[in-house]
Amino acid sequence: MSEPKPLEFSVVGEPLKRLLTELGNKLSREWPMKYKSLTGARELFVIHTRVAEQTFQAALYLCGDLPPDPRRKEGFAACMPPLNRALLDSLITVMFIMEDVRSRCEWFWESDWRESRLELDRYQNEYGQDPKWQTFLSQLSGMCDLGSQLTNLTPEQTANPKGLRSWLNAGAMWRYGVSPESLPPNRAFMKFLDDFFYIDLSQQCHLGGYGLTKRAGIFIDGAETLTNVEEQQRKYRHQQLGLTTVFVLAVATEIQNHFRFDIKQDVLYIWTIAKSSLSVAEELYEKRYRDLLGGS
Repeated sequence: MSEPKPLEFSVVGEPLKRLLTELGNKLSREWPMKYKSLTGARELFVIHTRVAEQTFQAALYLCGDLPPDPRRKEGFAACMPPLNRALLDSLITVMFIMEDVRSRCEWFWESDWRESRLELDRYQNEYGQDPKWQTFLSQLSGMCDLGSQLTNLTPEQTANPKGLRSWLNAGAMWRYGVSPESLPPNRAFMKFLDDFFYIDLSQQCHLGGYGLTKRAGIFIDGAETLTNVEEQQRKYRHQQLGLTTVFVLAVATEIQNHFRFDIKQDVLYIWTIAKSSLSVAEELYEKRYRDLLGGS
């Protein structure tokens, strides 16, 4: 990648934080009537939005310069790949669900109940005879019972949780139900995100060979003596914070585009600022969000 341009993150950060707060409030207060009877759908989108907001604020603290804090280290940027991969998971998941909100939300909560019930089974097998665990097991069992009611699962389904559908991972969503040779535009964009961001961030999260080098090579013994280590750290911090900014903005854009709240111009304004300084923002804007927002 080329030399990063100077970026005052407060210029992007403050409007983006306000946008995420407003978007979460609109989802909560202006939920469309057509989804009114869809249990858990509003909560799903509100949670994705508010987690994105909190992740963005955490990233600004970990990788920012303000407010000054002697405890903040340049190396904190190495903590960012798991946060950015989670944001990318959120983005791809939101895009996938919005293809068919009703059926995908039902699938999501069915798979969620499946995992909670299988978790309960594991705890009961391991700690079911331990008196110290009985309160926890009772609470977890109660949550599973409530979840089965909210998801409208049948007695036959709850009797066989392993037979319920699992949720797809991000790398499988772009492939689901379509031919790889003729992907619709949203799936082609999801594939692009998987190929050039999700795989890379996963390598860094798992600290696999190449991912280990990219994320934490600066921590090897003797690295501090290299003449360009500080420059490499600075570029890596800029890169990771740029990814956070763009992924959070993309989540907000996808949700706004689907629900058509009255904040489209706010979204477009932030993209205009971000793409002037972040090459990754410019690339994603040109690939999808220019057309989605009708921008220039």
